[in-house]
Amino acid sequence: MKDLIFGVIGNMGPQADILFQDILFKEEVANGALKDQQHMGMLVIKNPDIPDLSAAINEGGEDPIPELLESIKFLERNHVHFAVITSNTAHYFRNTLQPMTGVYLLDMLQATTEKIKQENPQAIVGVLSSNETYFSGIFDRYLDDAKLSFYKPNLDVQERYVHSAIYGALSGEKLPCGEKLRTSFGINEGKVTNNIKLIAKAIETLVAQGTDTIILGCSELRLVRGQLQDIFQQIDFVDPMEIIAEKVVKVYEAAKILYLNNPSPAEIERVNLIDIHSVDDIAHYIVSKAKAHLASLNP
Repeated sequence: MKDLIFGVIGNMGPQADILFQDILFKEEVANGALKDQQHMGMLVIKNPDIPDLSAAINEGGEDPIPELLESIKFLERNHVHFAVITSNTAHYFRNTLQPMTGVYLLDMLQATTEKIKQENPQAIVGVLSSNETYFSGIFDRYLDDAKLSFYKPNLDVQERYVHSAIYGALSGEKLPCGEKLRTSFGINEGKVTNNIKLIAKAIETLVAQGTDTIILGCSELRLVRGQLQDIFQQIDFVDPMEIIAEKVVKVYEAAKILYLNNPSPAEIERVNLIDIHSVDDIAHYIVSKAKAHLASLNP
């Protein structure tokens, strides 16, 4: 339906939005979208000018807010009413960005902690992520808000067994600017077997602390989820991209029903977008935006 267009804000890392589109496609098919005309309209923006998120959060680097907002404004100019940022780390800026736009930014991390809480209120959560997300503390904030107990690997385990498995170990060499170089033997380079062993060592430290649920807080980690599940059958591995894809489809289907069953135009609902998270509330807001836009075209 061209009046209800969904947006994807990508290119943080470069494969995340591609992985998300694949997950979303499969979720749509699972919910009955078998023909081209049954899939939602979607617009993807990949902005290469967004500065490094880790440098901005942890090292006082260039502020990414202006370019993130430019991506969102591109969606807004093309009448996108709801969107997802496919980077876990970028959610550090989500509540700063949301008041600056009428595009509703679905909160991938809030959806993840909410689903964990719903399914297992007593869950003890472990978090596996890149160093960027680890040091941002963004999952800590959401898990604290959900009142869920959680653990992260210690600093040594994080570098040796998690980040090195994802992006390759430190090579001992540096660029002229001082940036430390890594070997090309990470999961991101398609090297899986030895890196699963490294990730498994990190998980063992979390299991020893009582963890029963692990968030795969990096898009590369979902590529080895099946192997990790075979090793740790007692652990519930949670993929934020899968959870938000499920929510996107629910929101779209709810909005489509509202839109088709109410032919009259609507005023844009005046709500604090940071505070709404339920499928029904988001759907009502999206439809109010879509109806208002349609009315502006046919005064």
